[in-house]
Amino acid sequence: MVTPPPLSSPAAFAPPLRLKGADGAALIGTLDEAQVFAETNPHPAGDYEGMIRRLQGAHIAEDRTEAANAFRWWCEANGLLED
Repeated sequence: MVTPPPLSSPAAFAPPLRLKGADGAALIGTLDEAQVFAETNPHPAGDYEGMIRRLQGAHIAEDRTEAANAFRWWCEANGLLED
């Protein structure tokens, strides 16, 4: 029997990232939340398309780490991290 995937991705950011979004501040703790945030708040700096591909394809631990790093770097490049 095949085990279904979890309903939410495991925590990728501890503590969660506090970001400046179009709708105010956002707390991002999982890769699923990161992907939704990035898709609803596209910004040009950094490798946006590559970061989205990494988030979508993060199925094993190494890929999840790479996707989390790519998202954090994209946020930093676009000045989205709140102090």
